[in-house]
Amino acid sequence: MTQISAGLFPYSSFSLQSKDSLDLCLFRMPISESDQEAIKKLRELVKDQLTPYYDTDFNLLRWLKGHDYNYDVIKPKLLNHLLFRKSDWDLDHLADKPRDHPVHNHWKSGLTGVAEKTPNTIVNIEQTGANDYWGMLNSYPINEILRARVHDLESMLRAVMELEARTGEQCSVIYVMDLTGLKMDRKLTTLVSGGLASISAFMAEHYVEMVHSFVLVNVPSFIHAVWTIARPLLPEKTRNKVNIMGSNWKADILKLAHGDCLPTYWNEEGNREPFHAPIERCVPFPTEGYYKGTVPSDSKILSVGPGKTDYVDVDVKEGQKLSWEIHANGHFAFVIYKVEDGVENENLARVYPLFSKIPGPTLVPCVDNLICRHNGKYRLWFGNQHAWFHTLKINYSLKIE
Repeated sequence: MTQISAGLFPYSSFSLQSKDSLDLCLFRMPISESDQEAIKKLRELVKDQLTPYYDTDFNLLRWLKGHDYNYDVIKPKLLNHLLFRKSDWDLDHLADKPRDHPVHNHWKSGLTGVAEKTPNTIVNIEQTGANDYWGMLNSYPINEILRARVHDLESMLRAVMELEARTGEQCSVIYVMDLTGLKMDRKLTTLVSGGLASISAFMAEHYVEMVHSFVLVNVPSFIHAVWTIARPLLPEKTRNKVNIMGSNWKADILKLAHGDCLPTYWNEEGNREPFHAPIERCVPFPTEGYYKGTVPSDSKILSVGPGKTDYVDVDVKEGQKLSWEIHANGHFAFVIYKVEDGVENENLARVYPLFSKIPGPTLVPCVDNLICRHNGKYRLWFGNQHAWFHTLKINYSLKIE
């Protein structure tokens, strides 16, 4: 049985016995005949990787709408996501697990409930101005930050799927970005063009059309300078969803969402109205926890030319743990494959998720490990496709236990 329950929402107490049960829940779905045919075609193209949990008409429709029904574009992107879901990150069950990554102590949950005033939407509050992104990127490797973030994204997807199963209509997330406390400095410019841009691109790559709109509130006067930097780095569909509210934002946002879904800390001091959602406030990262290490003296070097890819192969036995530490002087792509003789990279089995753009130079090295399930050769693959002239220098250390 597939149990779906977000716990935060009044509609969350129901179970889905199987995909057939889900289809019965959706008998009212207002999907056109042409879209139904498109969904059927897409389902057939990816059926070998599609899991029962993720296999809903609305999930597939998101991919179709997000990529203008272009199957040549959609198929490889969706297969990449489906392989990610089936990796050891186990996305289908992630929302069932506790929200207990160390990053979560500082990056608080913002999922609050159904907007109501905007049909078929759920509200998520991001404390963008107060969150200590600089401290986060100086304390944890990007793969761990993404691991923490994916838990929240899967919780959003779970809530959206639940609402769709209840209403029989396509649903999405109003992503409110509270810019209270945002300061214009060198750190912000670095974040917007580096780490935060990569996290945003990751979200757009894997959670296609899940967001209804990005609503920016309590906007500082310099936001247009920041937007000038950020806008070209965002996918076009993401840019078009940005709604920057003016000075009357507290009244305006109540036209989009019920006050029960909006944070109490927006209320005037001593007033309990009109916002009722008890959001935990974010906590800065202690500077003493910032990464202070250096590149290991015994690390090896891999140089990857602009627009090129390269890899490192290592022999591992079943049950052994493969650990790595990666330092890079620029943006890079990364994935680990299980090598099979005569099989090209794109057809190899992935044993670690593909990350198409890890920001660099790395403030904190990428450190992780993998329990290898089979004897044989494992390939750590690196890409430098984002560079026009820059040669990527990878310092890597591998350990097999």
